[in-house]
Amino acid sequence: MAADEIKVVCFGDSVTQGTPHVPEADTFPALLERRLDFMQGDAGRRVEVINSGVGGENTAEGLARFDSSVAAHGPRVVSIEFGLNDIRPEPEKLIGRDDFAANLHEIVRRCRDLGAEVALMTPNPIIDSLHSSRGTDLYAEYGGCNGAVSAYAEVVRAVADEATAALCDIYARFVNIAVEKQFNGECCDYRGLTCLSGYISSADGVHPTIAGQEVIASELYKTMILGELIM
Repeated sequence: MAADEIKVVCFGDSVTQGTPHVPEADTFPALLERRLDFMQGDAGRRVEVINSGVGGENTAEGLARFDSSVAAHGPRVVSIEFGLNDIRPEPEKLIGRDDFAANLHEIVRRCRDLGAEVALMTPNPIIDSLHSSRGTDLYAEYGGCNGAVSAYAEVVRAVADEATAALCDIYARFVNIAVEKQFNGECCDYRGLTCLSGYISSADGVHPTIAGQEVIASELYKTMILGELIM
């Protein structure tokens, strides 16, 4: 890699990859590349953002491909976005919170062994009323599927704190948008998150739309700039 080239790897699941609702050019890694490359252009540096998202993966599956999907690119910065598949109820997918935390710590360790800066990302919320788990007791202990997402987002925050890693709190950003919509009279109660249907697909209540990807790109950009992950 040339001295004036910065590589960023966005490592994650379908939210990073953009499937199934968003064209590649509108994913948050693509948006981030255009903004970072523009910013760094005045300094004569080229920024390449590599989309290493794979739909359906949990943290264990991400770890299994770390060498080919992250290490092989020699990144200066890695964003880590997992969690929505770690809560899936299938035996081959479900990762308990302790193991989820351990997997995140291991991903952070491996990134740092490469000399890379790290930004841990909380998962985006799920709109329960639009999700396929509605009407089931799969997530009863959490008060719904999004309750499970919230609990796993808290694990990400704890890992970021323990590892002294930058935190990109996507979950909180989307909830703040919902609260603002309630304040503006666009919804009566933000807590169901149905007012986020323009940002999270109404087809499944899970995957960000193009507008949602823009929110994620903006938050990750802010995390990288304010955290001085890219100088």
